[in-house]
Amino acid sequence: MKKTMMMMMTAAMVMTAAATAMAGENKMVEANGVKFSVPADLADLVTVETEGLSEGMLVDVYETASVEAAKAQGEEGTGAGWLFGISRIPEEELRQLRCGGMDGMEVFAEDEDMYLVFNHPTDVRLVRESNEAMDEAMETWSDLNAWAYENVRDEIVANDPELDPEVFTNTALDMYLSSAAYKPGTNFELRSLEFNGQQPDILGDEDFIQELADDFTYQMVDGQEAPDGEYIVLAFPDDDMRFDFFLADGAHNLIRQVTTINGEETETLYEASPKSADDMDETTTGIMQEWVEEAMNGFDD
Repeated sequence: MKKTMMMMMTAAMVMTAAATAMAGENKMVEANGVKFSVPADLADLVTVETEGLSEGMLVDVYETASVEAAKAQGEEGTGAGWLFGISRIPEEELRQLRCGGMDGMEVFAEDEDMYLVFNHPTDVRLVRESNEAMDEAMETWSDLNAWAYENVRDEIVANDPELDPEVFTNTALDMYLSSAAYKPGTNFELRSLEFNGQQPDILGDEDFIQELADDFTYQMVDGQEAPDGEYIVLAFPDDDMRFDFFLADGAHNLIRQVTTINGEETETLYEASPKSADDMDETTTGIMQEWVEEAMNGFDD
């Protein structure tokens, strides 16, 4: 049984050399505005494509041996050996993407209103003619992926002074915050004990939700219980989903996701981290408190 997991590609395989190099030297790739090098010991193992790519894609990189093995098996053009690709997308498109799952897509740089994305497979694209050959190729495959995932993005940013590093996480919390901020018609509610059962008109207060969506990264926290005490809620009633922003000291960047399915609640705990060193004192709870305060002022009008 072949050890291959692949998906179809719309772009035809176009073998192009982005740059030439003498033996023993790194191969420099300059492709549609991005620049990075392939280490000398890996340079002869990869195929770089810079033409005939799908819209927005700047470069695609493949392990050549997998491409050739797939061709020999009659599976040409199936994405065999794909290591990664770099794409450029506008801000509005990115905002819409962030409202859903961005599996295989990692934003890593920004240039004004354009973003660079590291695209990668979510399955194994290594292909050989036999299981034994697959086992023999695994070390090389691991080396190629280590280079691709650990070096390429940093090198692209370092080689272009116009680029600023950027990152967006892709948790369920990120997706719901992005939907509230950028997907018209998303039904969400702000809840606080201070409202005394009233529901404020919050749809116009986009600055708060955009700060939560854009200025923090979010990571799931394992093995830690949610803190006790009061919290402010951002709820998505259409999905029986809510996020609790805790008020207790020391918990101002902890958020609990509570999902209700068939009357049963499941919880996930997240920790938020400000993306900018200038905003290290900013907290998600602080933003929610400002939001509640503005909503309370609206009640007084």
